[in-house]
Amino acid sequence: MAPSRSATMADVARLAGVSVATVSRTLSGTRAVDPAMQRKVTEAAAQLNYQVNLVGRALRQTRSSTVGLVVPDLENPYFSALAQQLSRVFSDPGIDLLVFSADGSLETEARGVSSFLGRQVDALVMIPVHEQLSEATVTAAAAAVHTIQLDRHVPGTAASYVGVSNREGVRLVHEHVSSCIDVGTHPVVYVGAAQGSSSAHERLDSMRRWFSPEVPTLLGDFSAAWGREAAARLLADGWRSATIVTAADVIAVGVVSHLLHQGCSVPGDFRVIGFDGVGAAAFAYPTLTTVRQPVEEMARSIRALVESDDEPSSRWFDPELVIGETSPGR
Repeated sequence: MAPSRSATMADVARLAGVSVATVSRTLSGTRAVDPAMQRKVTEAAAQLNYQVNLVGRALRQTRSSTVGLVVPDLENPYFSALAQQLSRVFSDPGIDLLVFSADGSLETEARGVSSFLGRQVDALVMIPVHEQLSEATVTAAAAAVHTIQLDRHVPGTAASYVGVSNREGVRLVHEHVSSCIDVGTHPVVYVGAAQGSSSAHERLDSMRRWFSPEVPTLLGDFSAAWGREAAARLLADGWRSATIVTAADVIAVGVVSHLLHQGCSVPGDFRVIGFDGVGAAAFAYPTLTTVRQPVEEMARSIRALVESDDEPSSRWFDPELVIGETSPGR
């Protein structure tokens, strides 16, 4: 008969009805805990015969802490920029950041999380591949270690979340279009991504709310190749002028590239607006009008959550509109 599995901290948390973070700080004795909460945790630990790994704790106290970061892919410059920003904010306190790319695969994402948990990372930051289908992986991660979702989120899990208000970002675009663009000559078209991620569907929903439920829409993925393809479709369908609002800067870069290659003027014939403000925006020519996410603040918030024993929480940041040459102001 195979030996029974040893109880884990996550098992204790489930039995006591508390978070893994609460179990950790109760059993480690590093911070004061409410006596009633402490009793629930210690009784659950005794019932499960949970043994604190004192050797492992001693080893962890002699090394730097480690945080795992799982991203959907590293070909998207925005995710690469987020990884770079996180590595900067974690460098000061001496926390090692390890990065794993899911390459757009749910199976690879699950393997990456399992690998990080096996290496006993101190915290895990995830940008989920899919809003619904990543739920099991995010839930498993949150049950085992302090887990924070970044940019994208799977609702209903025990993981914290840090991201931008997509609704506010599209509202800023609407304000810019309303005050600076004649939509009679440059009607609005939306080039977005299929709704597998929270950012994709929230930006599409916000476009329909702030502009019109019938706003012309093309959906693909978060890539420059899709931006080029979408621009080619618009030209083939007879569009000769428009305000093209995109779901990401990487899409906007592809749109602008194809339009210029076909002899169109930007912003004369077509105005183009992006979303993110880091990563691909640096490669845009002409300079891109975009909704910029405050990635520096977001990264600092991630660090604060990693260093805290507080219960899971969510924080949305407001973006800002950066005016560039692809859609100038008045």
